[in-house]
Amino acid sequence: MQYQIGIVGAGIIAIYSAIVLAVLIWPLAKALKKFSWRWYLLGPIAFVLLAAPWAEEYWIASRFEEVCKDAGVHVYKQVEVDGFVDDLRRSDRYGIKTGLWNYSQKALADWDARGYRFQENMLMDGGVVHLERTTEGIEASILESPTARYHYKYAYQPSKYIHAERIDWKVEKRGTVVIDSESGEVIARDTWYRRGINFAEGSWRVFFGQVTTTCSGPKTERLPLAALKPIVK
Repeated sequence: MQYQIGIVGAGIIAIYSAIVLAVLIWPLAKALKKFSWRWYLLGPIAFVLLAAPWAEEYWIASRFEEVCKDAGVHVYKQVEVDGFVDDLRRSDRYGIKTGLWNYSQKALADWDARGYRFQENMLMDGGVVHLERTTEGIEASILESPTARYHYKYAYQPSKYIHAERIDWKVEKRGTVVIDSESGEVIARDTWYRRGINFAEGSWRVFFGQVTTTCSGPKTERLPLAALKPIVK
């Protein structure tokens, strides 16, 4: 398990602990000095307050370590296809040029390296931009609905710009899936997790940009290519 409390964070926790003792626990102890049971009350309170910063980091780190065991690409079924629907970034259809697109040689080489004949990019109104490889280059057309059976999309996306699912305190889950649109079956998923930093570290790191840690599983072929194999002709 990897903890994320450095020297500065530990110093901040030490200052916080001193303040708790000096401002809260000690004055209460003096106010209750006539009562022999005062430490039965103040002891647990002091323990909880002093342990809280360390407990927070332990909780985040332990949960992150546990969920990261599930990170990575999980392929339940591989299929051969001519193309697929990309539903990661929907755009508006207006202003989209149809016909032959002016792709660079590098872009064409990258397309050919993937091996698909076509790709359909979802539009906000439910239509798609159908991009197809021809001898001249990449031909674009707009269709009112997808023709490809398999859709590549975010696993969790309750709204347009949200695709991170909070699963625990400062731990979130992200990922993509390949779905069979005919059966609704998820044939593959790529899952990764991200953790935030504890309060002590965050209280000073925020001035230098928030720091997060991500686990994405073993290095392997990613989606959609790991599940959707281009038909070789």
